[in-house]
Order: sequence, then C-alpha cells, then structure tokens
Amino acid sequence: MNSKTEIANAALIEVGASVITDLDSDTTTQGDVVRRWYTHTRDAMLRHYTWNFALARQSLSQDVTGPDFEFTYSYSLPTNPYCLRALEMYNSTSEWKVEGRKLLTDDATVNLKYISRVSNPVEFDDLFTDAFVFKLAANIAIPIKRDNALAAKLLETAEFKLQTARTHDSQEGTFNVMRNNVLVGVRGGLNKPPSIPVSGVGTARND
Repeated sequence: MNSKTEIANAALIEVGASVITDLDSDTTTQGDVVRRWYTHTRDAMLRHYTWNFALARQSLSQDVTGPDFEFTYSYSLPTNPYCLRALEMYNSTSEWKVEGRKLLTDDATVNLKYISRVSNPVEFDDLFTDAFVFKLAANIAIPIKRDNALAAKLLETAEFKLQTARTHDSQEGTFNVMRNNVLVGVRGGLNKPPSIPVSGVGTARND
C-alpha cells in the first residue's frame, strides 16, 4: 500500500464501510472519521517501538538559555524529521531527560538517536503497514459502526500483527553489545539492570 488513501480504505473494508476516493478531501462520514484517526494512530504506533525504518540521527544545537536548575544545558528536539521519541544520546553515559520538546542534560554536545515521524507510507515496513491497517480499523469501528465487539476483534488482530512486525524488525542489525553485557551480568548475578524512568524516555537520575 503506497498511499494514505489505500491504508484508510483497507481499514474501512475491515469494518465493513464504503471506501473513499481521497483521504485528504473526502467529505463522507467515514472519510471524516478515518481522517481524524489516521495520523494519531500512525504516530502512536511509530512511538510504540524502535522501528528500524523510523530511526533517525541528528546533532542538536544547544539552546541559548539552559534550564533553571538540575541540568546545565537545554536542546530543542528535532523537527525535520520530527522527533516522536528520543532514544539515546550517542557515545554518552550522561544522565538526560525530555521535558516537553526539550532535552536536558549536562553534556555540551548532543548527538541524538530518535524515532522520527514517517509520513510517507512508501517508507513503512510492510509488516508495520499490515498492523497499522487493523489498529486504524479498530479505532474507527465504534464511531462508524457502533460495534464494540468488532472493535475488540480488530484490536486483537492488530496486536498480533504488531507483535509479528516487532519480532521481525528486531532481527535486523547487530544486537546491542551494552544491553547484551547487562543481561549476561544479571543472569550471572553480577549486577542489576539500569533503572529506567516510568516514561521510558531518558535515563534515571540519582539525586
């Protein structure tokens, strides 16, 4: 599926609704509903996991004014491509935190790896698209069909397809050495895994 409209129509078919001609301009009820849910569902799924096709890297420019306390420097998160979730400050062991659209840290330079907003469906992984169709269908099933059972069934299918997509995506590339060493240490009783903030963004700060 190489367009937003094709993905939207696949979702509409799953809920038993009529297809549309163009997602951006359709004026029907189903067109309005699927348009309202399309971007939200896509971005939520992109943010949900470290998809290889959505990974981006960027050296950030330091803000003129830093935070009032706790950290030394402030950096604006990337907008081109737009940062949906900050993952890692490359080659740094410093503590950091995301607040709003700012990354706070004591590092004077930041090379950020992050999940970007991928808006062109051509760039989607096919398995991601497959899961996206069913997640979108689950989100529009109630407003279009008023069918809770159908929405639940579509969501269950979406979760299964999402897990499949994540499994295959994780098999591409070299396993992270640092994570591997941590896991080995834990199994051997040598150390504990690093604490992770509840938000899953940034690293834990011990004050």
